[in-house]
Amino acid sequence: MLYTVTNNGLQNGRPTAIGAKTISLAFGATHVFTVANFTTETTPAYSDPENDALAYIKVISLPSTGTLKLSGVNVTVGQLISVANITTGNLTYVSNGAGSFLWSFDAADVGSNSLSGLTTGKITMSVAVAINLQPSSVGNNTILLDYAESKTFTSAEFTSGTTPAYADPEGDSPSKVKILDLPADGLLIFNGVNVVVNQELTIAEIDAGYLVYTPDLAITTSQSLEFNFSVSDQGSGLFTT
Repeated sequence: MLYTVTNNGLQNGRPTAIGAKTISLAFGATHVFTVANFTTETTPAYSDPENDALAYIKVISLPSTGTLKLSGVNVTVGQLISVANITTGNLTYVSNGAGSFLWSFDAADVGSNSLSGLTTGKITMSVAVAINLQPSSVGNNTILLDYAESKTFTSAEFTSGTTPAYADPEGDSPSKVKILDLPADGLLIFNGVNVVVNQELTIAEIDAGYLVYTPDLAITTSQSLEFNFSVSDQGSGLFTT
């Protein structure tokens, strides 16, 4: 009788470790994945018995908020994504909400071309809360008065009536006007009291007719008087600079 023993030789093993990583990004931002995001930057780091490089990943689950895209097309569960696609920046995450959003993956090596079968491959997209920005635009205005004529201001003269007009990145309405300096002659008066530099006046107060310019009657010649101001929005409360 003859026994035959066949030795198939050493088999190339699949990856033995894949890990987790948290990626932080700003609200509304897009993250472009790198190979390191799935290998050297994870905990534990990607490991393979023969030190074979990563060949591809398999998407096991998708984030609950935001979208994974490959070359601009939504990624689906079970999709295989090659290292070549990751290296060329084709795999992205497009955020559309604030919070931490988990998705999972498996990884295959070049030598065995086999997925690890591990469940430890997890990526958390940590998206910051949106930051409400100050108004992006507010401009100049010119008001023509006759001698001895006073002027009661409206909020439009500090917002929609300026050139350029008031604008805000989030579309927030104007909240306050800050008087940055005073005209050289005459008085700015708020509710019967002289305005001081850096005084803040609400839009509602201005529309109620509390802000008035009173000329100096001793000056009878034509003159141009200026004062500077800034405007804040309701969302951020920050003034234009």
